[in-house]
Amino acid sequence: MLKSVERLNHVLTIILNLVYVNFLWILFTILGVGIFGIGPSTYALVSICRQWIRGQSLPVFKTYWKYYKESFIESVIISWLYLIGGIVLIVDLMHVSNWYIRVALFLISFVYLLSLIYIFPIMAHYNWKGILIKIKMSLLFGFSCLQYSLVLFLVTSVIYWAAANFFPGVLTFLGISFLFYLITWTVNQVFTRMETMDAEELEDKYIHQNAKENWDEKTKSIKVSQC
Repeated sequence: MLKSVERLNHVLTIILNLVYVNFLWILFTILGVGIFGIGPSTYALVSICRQWIRGQSLPVFKTYWKYYKESFIESVIISWLYLIGGIVLIVDLMHVSNWYIRVALFLISFVYLLSLIYIFPIMAHYNWKGILIKIKMSLLFGFSCLQYSLVLFLVTSVIYWAAANFFPGVLTFLGISFLFYLITWTVNQVFTRMETMDAEELEDKYIHQNAKENWDEKTKSIKVSQC
């Protein structure tokens, strides 16, 4: 009974925090006049969601403001790049009539969405320098773990379709923050998986090298004894 109450309290705390950061995202986006605020606001939101997912408790407003300022210029530039790219794709899809060009545009749009999903979590998780390397890695992560991305697309579409049709008021309070919480949680699983695989490869390499060295030493000792 006590565990159930603690679990319910934990879930309600997460929901309240998501409502709070949803409000902060809207507020700081408006304060940044939209085009200057949406990138830093999204970076701050993803960064704080990442901390929660990793089990860290932190002061929400202070932490949000810290992340908002942390990569302000880079976040603005990245948001402009993706905003311009998205507008171009939407306009093209609305006006192009040739079916094969539309198919190509849909494929490009899928690649665009993959990159968009990963770009802000990559900024929050890694210290890579340069915008181009982050965009490149967002595509690499998106395609290397495509199953996670497809499941995320499906789950998000179902949840937001149900919310829009049956609980539209919920989107006012959780529409942005819950979306990025889902994205950050999914991408964090990808990062953890990739880092675990890298660690296992390094461990296997170390074991192989250690075994080789032991074998060389054993071979040398045998040769010495034979002499």
